Amino acid sequence: MKLLAPTLTFVLVFGVPLFSRDFKETERIINTILSEEKADGPSVKDKKSEPVEKDQTMVDSDSSQDSRIPEKEKSEKKQKETLGMSQPDEVLLKTGIQFFNSGLYAFSLKQFSELASKYPQSQFKDGASMYSGKIYLKQNQYDKALEEFSSIQDKSGEYPNALFYAAETYSLKGMPEVSIEHYTKMSAMFPDHELADDALLKIGRLYLNRQKGLQALDATLSLIKYYRTRETVDDAYYLLGTIFMKDPELKDFEKARKTFILFMKMAENGEPQFSKSPLRFRVKSDLMRIEKTYYKLEK
Repeated sequence: MKLLAPTLTFVLVFGVPLFSRDFKETERIINTILSEEKADGPSVKDKKSEPVEKDQTMVDSDSSQDSRIPEKEKSEKKQKETLGMSQPDEVLLKTGIQFFNSGLYAFSLKQFSELASKYPQSQFKDGASMYSGKIYLKQNQYDKALEEFSSIQDKSGEYPNALFYAAETYSLKGMPEVSIEHYTKMSAMFPDHELADDALLKIGRLYLNRQKGLQALDATLSLIKYYRTRETVDDAYYLLGTIFMKDPELKDFEKARKTFILFMKMAENGEPQFSKSPLRFRVKSDLMRIEKTYYKLEK
């Protein structure tokens, strides 16, 4: 897999984005996109990796052996495999996750709190903090959520997730600048992470809402250029068209129209991120409105 860290980090971390510094390059990339050519540069592998096929003999063997195990024993075996009985801290984490998935947040928090207090050096502590933070976020307890996310250090495997969800929390608190800072840091430091493209999409939307179209354009073009196989690419194309529709400085209805036509063409051609996109109807509606209002075209 080709890494884009040096390029994308330069774009996002240093104060002046690459596309903004050279608007001709921005125009070139936009025109490349709208002419249906592949943008230059490496792309990041789809976050949904292909499932690994299990050898059929192993499947048959597993099924045969499993059919001879009484239901009670199978249930106990499954429970032991799920909870990992040899490690009590892991049991607390997995039990807490089970409660979380069932919507039993009070019970879930109790498990995570016990893990943190009894096993402060546990390898599962950061995972518990992440889930605790998500619960507080769901409950609109933003300060508690941030306390959990900020407790996760940069050496932890949970750190990228902590940055992303801290950004989510700051956004909901009405602090878009701090939110953008965290999203940018996350996507620049961890460009191969499964949430890196989501972070760029959030950045683009936040900037557009603040009428900072050029910054919104930077994030959106980066998403399209580097993550064109990710499931957020349809959102990125829709955001690109919306920027050209709404931003006071970048308003260009011809570019918006071309973007939406390209979206619908890719959907008609069966490209999965577009043909199955819930945004199809919104794109079609916006396209019809542009054509009837600004081009006097009738469908």
